Amino acid sequence: MNSFFPAVPSGSGTAETQRGGEVTGRSASGVHRPGELSLAEGATRTDHWAAIGVRTRQRLAELSGTAIEWFANTDASSGDGRGYAVTFGEAGLSIAEPRVNTEHRPVYAISSFLFAPGSLRHVPLEHRPAARAAGPSSPGAAPPDLGLSRRAREVLGNLPARAQELLQAPFVTGQSILRNDWYYEGFEHRLDVFVFYLAGAKDVTVATGSMIVPAGHSTATAHWTLTCYRASVARRIGR
Repeated sequence: MNSFFPAVPSGSGTAETQRGGEVTGRSASGVHRPGELSLAEGATRTDHWAAIGVRTRQRLAELSGTAIEWFANTDASSGDGRGYAVTFGEAGLSIAEPRVNTEHRPVYAISSFLFAPGSLRHVPLEHRPAARAAGPSSPGAAPPDLGLSRRAREVLGNLPARAQELLQAPFVTGQSILRNDWYYEGFEHRLDVFVFYLAGAKDVTVATGSMIVPAGHSTATAHWTLTCYRASVARRIGR
């Protein structure tokens, strides 16, 4: 993989801070306001992955290629508590979703965004803001309206400004987002797994990594270790 992205404007480059759910202090232009990263007890991604059939897991691996990151979670629309899975690899981003076929048997429908060979690029991102009190409010440019749900914007808003820009870069000029999703797992002051993706007809962007709130810090000054990816879509399977 190439280890670079095309140049993307980086705004002010000043770390954003948060107080009471609002962005305060100077911030990079066009960032989303963060929302709560709530956590609930229950099955982990490993549990949900194990509940998906072996043939489905194998097909996801075939389509996505060498694994980079993955997650599985409950599909609220399934009606029977079954899970869905997302695999992101060097060859593509693939999603398996529970369905019922014409014979009323539970099956999985698989969609995939297959990457153009050699197009997958990545950039590492270490976000280490200092612990400090929030300053007076300073409005910045409005974030781009990409048609994301409110909850998607809230989750995205927790990421460092640079990560938000890299994720959204291919879509700010009019390319529609066809699929987007996220997953995180961990504890109140530490997320061991974090994944967020946006997928369009021409490009896929993904951020993966972890977050920790060090002693003396708050969620506003959380430390993030991320890798942001971007790839060109050569072919799509499914919807």
